[in-house]
Amino acid sequence: MRRLYETAWDVRYKQHRLRSGTYRVTAQEAQAAFAIPTRREYLDFVKLPERPLLEELLSDLQPDDVFYDLGANLGVYSCFAASVVAPTVVAFEPHPANADKLAQNVALNDADVSIQRVALASSSGTARMQLAPGFDADVAGSAGHTLLTDYYDEASETIQVEKRRGDEFVANEDVQPPTVLKIDTEGSEMEVLEGFESTLARPECRLVYCELHEDRLNSRGHSVSDVYDLLESHGFSVEDCSIEGYQTFVRGEK
Repeated sequence: MRRLYETAWDVRYKQHRLRSGTYRVTAQEAQAAFAIPTRREYLDFVKLPERPLLEELLSDLQPDDVFYDLGANLGVYSCFAASVVAPTVVAFEPHPANADKLAQNVALNDADVSIQRVALASSSGTARMQLAPGFDADVAGSAGHTLLTDYYDEASETIQVEKRRGDEFVANEDVQPPTVLKIDTEGSEMEVLEGFESTLARPECRLVYCELHEDRLNSRGHSVSDVYDLLESHGFSVEDCSIEGYQTFVRGEK
């Protein structure tokens, strides 16, 4: 039975490739197109387990928001957010191939997105990013690449990436401070938030969606409650908005 299921998806993926190699996704009343080179990404976009969260976030966005997408990956949130806010979406993606694919998807949708090929963290400098097993710097994909260099049990490659403290980025770059942040950084979410202390304290910074990885947080000496406490200390009311059977998310709103 399992083999039949996989074969059916193989057939659908081949048909997709013969049609155009792009896949259109609908969320709320918006649509976006994505270039999908591999079967893995095709399945991710077809199933899109994050759809409920994506649609909730889109319903929260306002036209004058400044949206920061941390861990933008291939650009799902950035491309959709650009259809709502005008004009500022800033997408952060340090993985070289993913950032290239992100740029391709941004262009495909004629989206107004500023792409920053850096990881945001609690300090500036360089860091080693561990790639999920089977990936390297030249292969794009939605796998969980992470700054936790000892996370994967299997042997996997690491690459050097630039990292910036969030507050420093806001102070020194020619972009507006965020009013809405989406954070999906595969275990370094607490460091990201710590790097945004001054930014989170701004009254106009009103909304944070953050994916949480409890085991990875624990490995860094943090906990889920630490994330709640930090956001609440800056005036956010925090609630769980997790998707059943998927990853843990929290939503903080002022």
